[in-house]
Amino acid sequence: MGVPEGSLAIAAFIVLALPGFILAAVGRWARGESTADRDVGLTFARGTVFAVGLTALYLVVFGAWLYDGLKPGAGADAVVIANPRLVGLAVLIFYVVIPAALSVLINWKNVSADWPAWVRGANGEVRRGFGWVRLLRSRHGYSSMPSAWNHAAEQNHDAWVKVKRSNGDWVGGWFSKGSFVTTYPEPNSIYIAHQFQMNDQGMIVGDDPIPGAGVFLMINDDDMVFWDSPKRAQAEKDGSDG
Repeated sequence: MGVPEGSLAIAAFIVLALPGFILAAVGRWARGESTADRDVGLTFARGTVFAVGLTALYLVVFGAWLYDGLKPGAGADAVVIANPRLVGLAVLIFYVVIPAALSVLINWKNVSADWPAWVRGANGEVRRGFGWVRLLRSRHGYSSMPSAWNHAAEQNHDAWVKVKRSNGDWVGGWFSKGSFVTTYPEPNSIYIAHQFQMNDQGMIVGDDPIPGAGVFLMINDDDMVFWDSPKRAQAEKDGSDG
């Protein structure tokens, strides 16, 4: 789908496509990606029906008032914004807020409403006067993170990383500033800026890195990658002590 060009194309995109994109985005957030979501044609058709239905309802209820801020332009495919404030308010309410709210209602069985952490006190009780505050979450805990490798690379900065190659060799070191990983959609790879010597049992040898050594590895399906984060270990220990 190309980028809309011209005022009429932008207006058509807002009216005919934007609510559909919101419906699809909320659906993926609430229930995760389904097989139907990968059918671009079906997703676009559903979104268009949703958007056209909303616009028809708006016209029945509000009539021409909804588009009073728009006037025909000099060209056949041009639209002039005569009242920017009215147009902005109409787009925000009728083509963003209402479609988002309806999309949440459509997917309500996949949504849970929980109290955010700041509403609860030290003992877990809800603070007085804030009981109405709810934070919408996916009931299934769906994440848009495309792969486990992406998640591991994001969560394990300042950590030890050890890679067991398919031939049994161990390579590893300290993953911190200067290190780098490639993630989806690029092939999985890692650059460890501070390489350490490792023995055949996968243990770090010595207290200091190999002087001036960094190592680049392509991560293959037969490789095993281990992350050891001192920060996470300390946080888990503090949590168990509490």
